[in-house]
Amino acid sequence: MQPNPTAIPADAHRSAKTSNGVVGRWCTVLFLAFTFFSYGTAMMDYFLVYPSRLIVGEREFVAYHALLEARIIPISVVPFGLLTILNALLFWFRPANLPVKYVGAPFACLVLDWLSSLFIQIPMNLQLNAGKDVALIGEVMATNWGRVVLESGQAAVALLMLLALIPRSSPVK
Repeated sequence: MQPNPTAIPADAHRSAKTSNGVVGRWCTVLFLAFTFFSYGTAMMDYFLVYPSRLIVGEREFVAYHALLEARIIPISVVPFGLLTILNALLFWFRPANLPVKYVGAPFACLVLDWLSSLFIQIPMNLQLNAGKDVALIGEVMATNWGRVVLESGQAAVALLMLLALIPRSSPVK
C-alpha cells in the first residue's frame, strides 16, 4: 500500500502544540523552578507563619499582620502568578515528549488554588487587618487545607513531569 502524499501525519496536531526549542525548554525549566519555590514558600506560610499569628499578642498583631501581608506579595504571590502563566504557556510550548496531562493537571490545581485564595483566604485575611481574632485565624488555617492538597498535587505532578523528561539511561554494565 502506497502512502498518501496528501495525508496529514498522525502526530501533526501535536507539533503545533509542542516545542523542543528554546522557548519550550525555558518554559519547562522555569515552570519547574517556580513550582518547587512556590511550594516551599506556601508550606512555610501555611505551617509556620499562619500558626504564629496565634502566639502574637493583641497589641502587636496588627503590625505583625501588616508585615506579613506586605511581604507575601513579592515572596509568594508574584512567583505563584508567574508559575500560573508558565503553566499556561506549556499548553503551547511543552516539550514534544511531554503528554498534555502533565500540563493540564497542575493547571487545574493552580486555577482552583487561585479561586480558593480569592474567594476564601484573602477575604478572611483582610478581616484580620482590623485586629487579632483567634476564631478567624483558626478558620483561615482550617480552610487552607484545600490549598495544601491542591499545591501538593500540583508539585507532585511537576515532579512526575521532571521524571518523565529525564532521559532514561541504560544500566551500567
